[in-house]
Amino acid sequence: MRRPIALALIVGAALAGAAGGWFVRGRDVPPPPPPSVAAADSAFAAALDTLDAHVRRARARFERTREPLPDEEGALRRPQTPPYSEHLEMADSLGVGPVTSAVEIDRYAARGLLVPLVDTDLYTVRILEHSAPFVTPGARALLDRIGREFQAALDAEGLPRYRLTVSSATRTPAFQADLRETNRNATGGSSSHEYGVSFDLVYTRWRYAPQAGDSLAEGTPQRAALERLRADRFQALGAEYADRLWGVLTRVLIDVQRSGDALVLLEAEQPVFHITVARRYARPAPAPPPPPDTTAADSLTSDTAAANTAADAPVIPPPPVE
Repeated sequence: MRRPIALALIVGAALAGAAGGWFVRGRDVPPPPPPSVAAADSAFAAALDTLDAHVRRARARFERTREPLPDEEGALRRPQTPPYSEHLEMADSLGVGPVTSAVEIDRYAARGLLVPLVDTDLYTVRILEHSAPFVTPGARALLDRIGREFQAALDAEGLPRYRLTVSSATRTPAFQADLRETNRNATGGSSSHEYGVSFDLVYTRWRYAPQAGDSLAEGTPQRAALERLRADRFQALGAEYADRLWGVLTRVLIDVQRSGDALVLLEAEQPVFHITVARRYARPAPAPPPPPDTTAADSLTSDTAAANTAADAPVIPPPPVE
């Protein structure tokens, strides 16, 4: 009796081992090895080669992009561009000021008449020493439009995307006087910057704006290092070809000025475009109210709900008798 029992135990153990996967892999088949350092280095080297190819292609496209032509610059310089008096007229018509103090800027902002400027995918805002990072909603809408059209123009040229740089926004008289000590371009009288409708864009500083899908090595251990390297390479490329990016922005601003949406002045002593909004932009529509809570309404009968709806409806007077 002992021999049949032992045989049954051996057969049962064999079947359990097969069910548990003991015999899926034979003893002669080793488990897969962990990723080797050599393989990771190979992926990193391939990603570097891809990055070099991208930079070479971008450089070639920069070389084919025009700098601003003399007549293009002239269209945005005095005397061809609208005189500064028109900037002041627009400021008086569309602005909030002139603002007299930082406290007043805060009051306008609390009422929504001035809105903050912060870094976006379209532009960056430098640390503003002689102005406050606020403009009217219309000026910010104009800045957003210029940023979108600038990046669309870069796409059309096959260039990497870069963000604009805002160097000045709303100024108080104290800001203006302080600026005048170091910048002869700062007006001695009233400035359109004091009304919240003007901002300056630097045409020598650009910030690379990587896009979704630009990653070089998805899932590799060196991905973070590769992304930093890519940003550094393209940031340096933008600095090297800042004049070509200036040309693209110049042509965008000529179109915006010709459309009647902005007044643009390419300043003579500072590498900036002084831009003033030239039309009233519609305020963004308010967000729709949240849908009503229907959980309580479910307990009402249809007749009661209809009566409530009728009670809430405005009373419309009958038409006059002819």
